[in-house]
This record gives sequence, structure tokens and C-alpha cells, in this order.
Amino acid sequence: MTRLRIARLRSIWGNHNFDFALSLARGFSGGIISLWDPSAFVRSAIWSDDHFVIVKVNGFYVFECWGVLFFGDWNAVRYEAERNDTVFCPLDASAFNHFIDSNALYEVPLGGLQFTWRNKSGTQFSKLDIFLITNNVLEGVADLKGEVMARGLSDHSPISLMQDKVDFGPTYFKVFDSWFERRDFDDVVKNAWADLSSVSNLNVVSKMRMLKQKLKAWIISSRSSEATRLKVISNQIQALDVTIDAGSASSDSVELRNCLFKEKVDISHFVSLDSLQKANIKWDFEGDENSKFFHRMLKLKHRQ
Repeated sequence: MTRLRIARLRSIWGNHNFDFALSLARGFSGGIISLWDPSAFVRSAIWSDDHFVIVKVNGFYVFECWGVLFFGDWNAVRYEAERNDTVFCPLDASAFNHFIDSNALYEVPLGGLQFTWRNKSGTQFSKLDIFLITNNVLEGVADLKGEVMARGLSDHSPISLMQDKVDFGPTYFKVFDSWFERRDFDDVVKNAWADLSSVSNLNVVSKMRMLKQKLKAWIISSRSSEATRLKVISNQIQALDVTIDAGSASSDSVELRNCLFKEKVDISHFVSLDSLQKANIKWDFEGDENSKFFHRMLKLKHRQ
């Protein structure tokens, strides 16, 4: 490929919303094309030559970070295991690793196929194509993942770079911080787990599901008892306050009021912890008007 047609790139990407960097083919050497979504990151500079393309990136998504991404056919491997039925040169590998280490670069792990190059007969394989990033990019987007894709007519496999969001699935059950501060929480968990362990043919998932039910029943009962107790304490404190204000309260009544007030504070502390945790979860999902305005301004700034 000696000429670039934007329409061709558009057909590969699928729409008009893309940016690119390239190194055109020269002679028998293939060219390099990198395509990306400009809403994902904004390039600030591009360097390209016969055998490489370098893109300097300012800002990944909403992160205020910058970094450099190197990629392409390096015509070198880092370790002997990255060559199969081809000659491994320790000196070349040492020089390549020294280049990576001295420039504080990090190799992005590649999934998919193990090797990125093979000869025409399919008997020799090498891992020649990799992504190298700077520490700033690694800190800004920590979940980057590369993949070696299926080969076409070329002897090289295309490699792709993406942000891999790991979804561990739903949690087994909700746990509030206040639970750990309740005196009987440890005993409830230990006793419930001991009872479940005595039942045969139960896997871990089934045990956790049954433990969830036991903890749910325990916390409902505890909160109901605490709410009832809180009303009783409030009424007792109110009655004692009337006696104290009248000047007819004894020292025992004053001491009782202090104990009741401390108990009321402890119970209210559990309620406050639960309310705060619920509020934080809601903010993480929904945000507020200020956060929406902030993100909207960032998007406008990135589009300029």
C-alpha cells in the first residue's frame, strides 16, 4: 500500500468517527496503520518512519495524564520462548530488553494467539509485534489489554489494544460496615458457617447463599430490636430530663440518664453508618448536579 484512501479506512472502522496514524508501505515492507476512537483519547503528536509509528497521547477519558505508546513489528523478541523453530539471538534480546528498561517502558500483555508472525509454510513462529507504554499511560488506564487477532493474507497477525473492564459479577450479598461493629456479628457468622459445614454435598456457592439468608434474618431482627430500644430510651431520657429540670432528680437518676444517652448514641451510630454508606453508593451510580456539569465540561474540552 503506497497510497492511503480515507474511504478505505472508513470502511474498516465502520463510521466517520476515528483518527489514525500511519507509516506507508515502501517496497516489500508492509505499512502500519493505527485507528482509534478520538473520544477515547486525544493525540498531541505523531512520529512515523519506515518501520514504526509513535503516538503521543494527552489525556485518557477523564484522566489528566499523558504518555507515549509504541507498537508495531520490532523484528526482535525478548525471550527465547517467543521464537519457535527460528534462531534466537541472546545479544539482540538483551539489547531489546535494555531499550525497554532504560526508557521505563512496560509491555502490554497480549491475549489470543501466542505468536504474531509465521512464515508462509507455517513452520516457524515468532512474537515480533507488541505494545509498549510509558508509566503515565499505565497509571491513567491500568486495565489495558492487547490481543493477537486472526491472520489474513499477511504473515503478521494484527494486534489490537483495548480497555478491558473486568466484571466479577454480582456480589454474594450486601455487607454494611456497621455489621462488623455489632457485638454478635462474629458469633452469628461462625455459628452459621459451622452449621452449614456439617451439611454434606454443599458447595461454596450454596453455603454463601444460605449464609446470606441467615445474615439477612439476623440484621432485620437486630435493626427491629434497636429501633424499639431507641424509642424506649428516648422516652426514658425525656422523663428523666423533666425530673432533672425540676431539681428533684437523685445522683442515680443522673447516672442512669448518662448511661441511656450513651446507649442511644451507640445505636444512632449504626444508623448513621448505614445511611452514609447508602448515600455513597447512590452517589457513585448517580452522581449529583455538580459532577454531571463537571463531566460535561470535560467532554466539551476534549472535543475542542
